Amino acid sequence: MIEVRGACVSYRADEPPAVADVTLDFEPGRVVSLVGANGSGKSTLASLLCAMRLCDGGAVRVDEIDPADGASARREVRRLVGLVRQHPTEQLVSTVVFDEVAFGPRNLGLAPDEVRRRVTSALACVGLDGYDMRDTSSLSGGQQQLLAIAGVLAMEPSYLVLDEASSMLDSSARPAHRALVGRLASEMGVGVVQVTHDPLEVLASDRVVIMDRGSVVFDGAPLDLLMGQPALWDATVLPSASVEALRRVCALGFDGHPSATPEAAAAWLVRGFAAGRVSADDVRGALDALAGALPRALPAGSGADAGLLLSHVCYGYDAASYVLRDIELAVAPGEVLLVAGRSGSGKSTLASVAAGLFEPDAGTVSVRGRAPRPGDAGIAFQRPEDQLFCESVRDELAFAPRNMGADESEVTRRIERAARMVGLDEALFDRYPFDLSGGQARRVAIASVLALDAAAYLFDEPTAGLDAAGRSQMHALARACADDGRAVIVISHDLEEWMAEVDRVALLSDGRVAWMGTPGELSRDRDAFEAASMEPPLNIALARLLEDALQGGAR
Repeated sequence: MIEVRGACVSYRADEPPAVADVTLDFEPGRVVSLVGANGSGKSTLASLLCAMRLCDGGAVRVDEIDPADGASARREVRRLVGLVRQHPTEQLVSTVVFDEVAFGPRNLGLAPDEVRRRVTSALACVGLDGYDMRDTSSLSGGQQQLLAIAGVLAMEPSYLVLDEASSMLDSSARPAHRALVGRLASEMGVGVVQVTHDPLEVLASDRVVIMDRGSVVFDGAPLDLLMGQPALWDATVLPSASVEALRRVCALGFDGHPSATPEAAAAWLVRGFAAGRVSADDVRGALDALAGALPRALPAGSGADAGLLLSHVCYGYDAASYVLRDIELAVAPGEVLLVAGRSGSGKSTLASVAAGLFEPDAGTVSVRGRAPRPGDAGIAFQRPEDQLFCESVRDELAFAPRNMGADESEVTRRIERAARMVGLDEALFDRYPFDLSGGQARRVAIASVLALDAAAYLFDEPTAGLDAAGRSQMHALARACADDGRAVIVISHDLEEWMAEVDRVALLSDGRVAWMGTPGELSRDRDAFEAASMEPPLNIALARLLEDALQGGAR
C-alpha cells in the first residue's frame, strides 16, 4: 500500500503550498483517478508517490518503505512505482523503440531472453507490436505516449502512476488504454493512480480523489460524485455528451452497478425499451443529450477568398514516402476547421506545413491569396515547452511582436490582449515559464502565438492537459479568433470535445483527407469513420445504438 500522511510541498515561500496536509491510501489492485483544476497539486502529489520528490512535511511510504530514509530507499520505491508523464519526450531516452522499452529491464540486469519477453509483452499491451525497429522520433505524439507506457510496464512495477498519460491518444486507442488499466489492476494486482480530467477514465476507476489548491475535497466512488455532487463533477471533470446521457439514464433507474459507464447505461436503456420498462421519449431524451449542440455551418473558403489554402500539398520527411498526400484544404476567414485522425495520420505535419514551418514537396500553401510570410500564420504546438525559451512570461509573449518590429506600446497592447484571451493571470508575467503548471505553460504558449496578430492560426491539441475551465476558454478562444476574421485550424484527436465548437471537420487517414463536411453531416454519415480508419466518438456510437433501437420498435 502507498500511504500518504500529512504530506506538504511548497515551491515558493511567498505562495500557498502545492500540496497541503494530504492524507490518503492507495491500495494494490485498485484504480484511483486523481482529478482537479490545473495547479491544484495533482502532479506534485504524483511525484511524491514515486519518490521523484520528497515531502517538505509529512511522509509518504510505499509498502512501508520511506524514501526519505536515503538513496537506497528511494531506488526501491522507484522500482516499485512506475511513473508515466504527460509529455512522453520527457522520458524517452533511446532512438529505437525496442531499445526504449528495454532500457529499464536492462538496467535491472535481466537476462537478454527475459528482456526480450518483457519488451514484446509491453509493446503488445499498448498496441505497438511490430514497431520494434521504428525510430522513436518518427512516432506521433500519441504513439510516443503509448511507448512511454510500454517502457514503464516492462519494469513490471507494483504501482503505476499515470500523469495525464492518455491525453494524446485518439478515439481508437483510448478504449484499449482504459481496458489495459483495468486489467493491470484486476488481473495483475497493480495499484494504478491516474491523474486525469477524462470523464470516461474517472467513471472506469474504483475511486476518485479531487484536489483543490493542494487539499483533498472529495474521496469516493465516481458515481457518488457524478450523481451526488454534480456541481463538483462539472467543475473538475471535462464535460461530455456521453456522461450527460448517463446522468439521464441514472435518473430513470439505472444504478450503475457493476459498471457505471455510458456504454452500460445505453445497453440498460435498450433492454428496458425492448421490455417496455422505458418509453420512446426516455430514449429520445438520452439521444438529445448525446447529440449536444452543433454550431452553424459556414461555407468553405476556396481560392482567393480562403484565409488559408492548401492545394495538392505533398510532404515527406525522407525520399522514401510522403506523410501528406495531395492535401486539399481551404479555410475561410471566420471559420474554424477541425482536423482529426488516428495517431500517425499526419495531423501535426499538416499543421507545420500550413504554418510555413515545412516547405511542401509538391503543391502550394497560401494565406489570404499569397505565399505565407513570417507572421502570417501562427502555430501553437502540441507540447508548449517546445516553444518556450525566454526568462519570463512577459518576454515570452513579447518575443514575436518585437521580432515583427512592433513598438513597445503596441507590444504591451498585444501581450495584454493575448493574456486576456487565454485567461492568463498577469500576476504570472514575471514568472519563469518552466516553473508553471502544464496548463499554465500551455496558456503562455498559445498567448505568445496570439500576440503575432496573424491572419491564420493553427492550434495543435490546444486543450491537452487542461482542466474543464481551461478547455472552455480554449473553445471560446478558437471562436473569438474566427469571429475576428482569422482562419482557424484546430488539430485534435477528441472529436466529441470539438464537434460542437467548429464549423467543419476534416478526417485524415494515412496522410490523405478521407472525409470533409460539417459536424452535423459527420454525425449522420455512418461510413465516414470507416473511411478514415477511425472509431466514432462514444457519443455518436451510442446515439446510433439508441437510434437503431427506436427504429426497431417505437413505443
